[in-house]
Amino acid sequence: MLRASQRLDNLAPYALAKVFAARDAKLAEGVDVIDLGVGNPDMRPAQHIIDALKAALDDVKKPNHRYPSFNGLPEFRQEIAAWYDRRFGVKLNPDTEVMPLVGSKEGIAKFFLAHLNPGDPILLTTPCYPAYVGISALVQADVIDVPLSRANEYRPDLEAIPAAAADRAHLITINFPGNPTGGTETPEFYDQLLAWARKHDTFVVSDIAYCDLPLDPTYQSHSFLQFDKNKERTVEYHSFSKSYSMQGWRVGFCVGNADAIGRLAKIKANMDFGIFTAIQRGAMAALSGPQDYCAEVAATYRRRRDVFLEGVRKLGFEVPTPRAGMYVWLPIPKGAANSIDFTADLLNRTGVVVSPGSGFGKSGEGYVRVALCDTEERLAVAIKRMADAGIRAEGVPAAGRA
Repeated sequence: MLRASQRLDNLAPYALAKVFAARDAKLAEGVDVIDLGVGNPDMRPAQHIIDALKAALDDVKKPNHRYPSFNGLPEFRQEIAAWYDRRFGVKLNPDTEVMPLVGSKEGIAKFFLAHLNPGDPILLTTPCYPAYVGISALVQADVIDVPLSRANEYRPDLEAIPAAAADRAHLITINFPGNPTGGTETPEFYDQLLAWARKHDTFVVSDIAYCDLPLDPTYQSHSFLQFDKNKERTVEYHSFSKSYSMQGWRVGFCVGNADAIGRLAKIKANMDFGIFTAIQRGAMAALSGPQDYCAEVAATYRRRRDVFLEGVRKLGFEVPTPRAGMYVWLPIPKGAANSIDFTADLLNRTGVVVSPGSGFGKSGEGYVRVALCDTEERLAVAIKRMADAGIRAEGVPAAGRA
């Protein structure tokens, strides 16, 4: 009989997949669902990006429909390097320090495969993008949880990490602006992180997928490579999904340490053929074209954030204002058993879908993530439904009494 591999033994169902399933079941029942569960932007990419894709599809002179190279078009790698230089002042060698990806999730998985053996430790800052939790389980890494707390502005307390764990760990993950918390970095923190990583000989895996979505106009994101200038111990991931609303296109990239990028390339060469070339040309247009689209998207999420926060604060929820990203990290009401139960109860009572905090790692329990991926009007409806159902920060009425 065919048996499952040991890699699946400790792999919990992907948190957001469960959210999709619960949502779809309600939709099948005819419920008017407001889906705030998954970070799935509801906006179209900028027209010049779509036009570049269409032009590539119709271009009979370029081999856009043939197998792509696993490491991407040379001109795409050059465009990524040019964007990093303009955006952060970071110089990259497009041949050795840039790797296009079929979305950053694919690249994270293959990077972990390339650098972690079963039982190897990894310092995972949580709550985090759920893919980090699942991929760590798949590679059978020994996860050392590094909790992110509101008290520390959702930055890891590096001094609280036991020295023995820090010395033993191969990797630490960071994500700023943070998913799901909206936490942001500071130059002072990045200076501290680099000194700490050098002290403990730990490699930093940085994720800046939300760097172009400032909700506070005074905030400007940084690349960790601005601090690790020699790229001695850093790779950094970025995605076209959030900045450019290209999530269905599946395109992102990883940059940084040449040796680490080379190992990632070795894994990719044995597992895929890379990104559809026409999509790469659309992504090139996104990077090289006008960036005002990103500012417009950020302004949209800012308005949505403000509508939602105003509403939940009237229901008694004490929530700090996220400075970046597209989420609100909402504490569950007092008396709720856990985030999964509250998520299910909220859906049943109101038709509103959110993501349970437990799916974002050990430190996520006690919260739910609200994705601002619907209009201001629909967010206001979601708040009204919560109010009508009696959902307040101080508690939720027993079933049948709402």
